[in-house]
Formats: sequence, C-alpha cells, structure tokens
Amino acid sequence: MASDNTISTSSSYIQSFPYSDKLQFESPRVHVPPPLIDYKDGKPSFIVAANDFVHASTEYGNPVFLDSLRSCHSLQMIHSMLSWQYEMRRAAQPVLPYLYLGPSSAARDPVFLKASGITLMVAVRSTKGIQARPAFLNPASYVANSGIATLSFDFDSTFDFVSKLRLIVREINEHLEQTCPKIPLECVTDIGGKVLIFCESGNNRSPVLVAGYLMIIYGISAFSAIQVIQSQRFCITLSNDLKNVLLDLQYILEAQRAVSATRTSSVEVPGLLGQGSRSSQCTKRNIDDMDTSDEEMGADPPGNDNWSIREGVAPFADPIV
Repeated sequence: MASDNTISTSSSYIQSFPYSDKLQFESPRVHVPPPLIDYKDGKPSFIVAANDFVHASTEYGNPVFLDSLRSCHSLQMIHSMLSWQYEMRRAAQPVLPYLYLGPSSAARDPVFLKASGITLMVAVRSTKGIQARPAFLNPASYVANSGIATLSFDFDSTFDFVSKLRLIVREINEHLEQTCPKIPLECVTDIGGKVLIFCESGNNRSPVLVAGYLMIIYGISAFSAIQVIQSQRFCITLSNDLKNVLLDLQYILEAQRAVSATRTSSVEVPGLLGQGSRSSQCTKRNIDDMDTSDEEMGADPPGNDNWSIREGVAPFADPIV
C-alpha cells in the first residue's frame, strides 16, 4: 500500500497537510473569566456597571418601567463562593430581588413558593424533550390551585432562543409591572411580584434565560451576566453551546441599541436634515458607490501573471516538476 506522501500517478496534485474527514461538531470553547472580587470586611463582592442607554422600544415591555427597573437597583453582588454549600443546589437563589433561579424541586415546594412570594413561574425546557414527553416540567401541574401564574420557554437552537426570548421577557416584565402600584418605580421594593425561573437542575438551561434577561434590562455583556448569576448560584454549569448563544445575543442587542441611539439622535436634532451635508442624509449606498474599480479594491487586473495564484494554504498543491 502506498504511503500518504507517495504521489499517485493518476493525480497531478500532492497533499499539503494530513487530511481528516472528521467534521468539527463541537462549538468553540468559551472561557468566562472570574470577576474582580473585592474582599471588603471579609466578604467577597463585586460591582457590574450597567450600560447607560434608554429603552426606546416596547418589544421587551414598557420602556418607562424598564428604565426605572435598571435605575432603582444596581448590580452590586455579594459572591457566595465562601458560603456556598453542596445542598444549596436543591434550593432556589435570588439573582435579583424580584427574580429567583433554581431547580424544578423548588417549583414543587409550596412552602418555598409561599415564603418567597412567588407570583410567576417560568419553566425553561428543551423543545425535543417536550416532544418526547409532553408533560415534562409542566409548571401548571405544580400549582393547580395556588393561583401562581405560569409560563414555559422551550428552545433548542440559537435561532429558537433569540426569536422566542423577546416574547418571554416581555411577558415577565408585563407581569412585574402589573404588581407595581405606580410607574416609574422609586424603589425596587415597589415591585409586588416575584418570578421563579427554573429547569430540571437549575444549572444549565434556566441560567441562560436569566442571563438574557440581565443583558436586556441592564445592557451588560454575556460574561458579566454569567458572573452575576454564578455569584448567587455557584453550581451553574453552562455548556459551550449555551455560552455561544449568549454571545450571539450580545451582538444582536448591541446592534439594536446602536440603531436606537442613531434614531434617537436624528429625532433630537431635526434641523440637521435637509442641509445638504452628506452625514445628515441617508447613509444607504447608491449605484455609483457600488461601482468600484479593481484598482480601488486592491485586486490584480486579469492580465497580471499572478492572477491565477490562490492565497492561503490549499489541502492539495501542484507537484514540483
């Protein structure tokens, strides 16, 4: 049998580097760095600064309510890494004063639900898992006669998460807004309702929804959202797939806020429009902008001798004669 480096007489190409037919199915690895901890008075704590922006759209709820929600509560977190115990994974922890994260066992505990004042339960489930077991993690079956509202958030892929996140966040915020005596809020204690977000273990799928909520309300990054959640529930274990989902959401939210800021600035300064300056006119390219010559693009003309040479490293190369 011929070796890998042997040139076949039936081929005019040789191998550039070892070839593998094993596709890379795994998502890129995402390393979340630890937060900068301040050990003041022997208690580990850290502060996550919320981005300064204005909720201009109603797609996530009432903008006035959302802005007051962010302004009346800062993300100054006391880290639980020194006080965390293994048994705490079976309970739910408050990530925000009005938002709890935990396993499904917490959703089945009537004592906890009553003591914490839970008014809404949100189950985060796998779409494929629900297709196989329709009754799996059905929050309505936990609170048949307790009067607690329930929601379900089912997703598998990145597309499912991003496309469905807007609706579930808006429903959570509308529920919280209905429990407030007045809007805008003056203090976070004005919120009369509390939300429990849970999955089977409370460590994998439900933290992704909580992280997305923090990113939307406070404008923080995916890494900061994960750090905030882990500081209160130390046992979360997000897969690389779920971390990449949050990174995708981060880029989408940044683009949405950039567009909103641009629209807001154009409305605030209407006099700039119609003055003939190119910066104040529509920024879309016309047909003249698209007609770019080869010299401007930095490409070699077709008559150049190097036109047929490909850049980079191809898996196969021409043999040296």
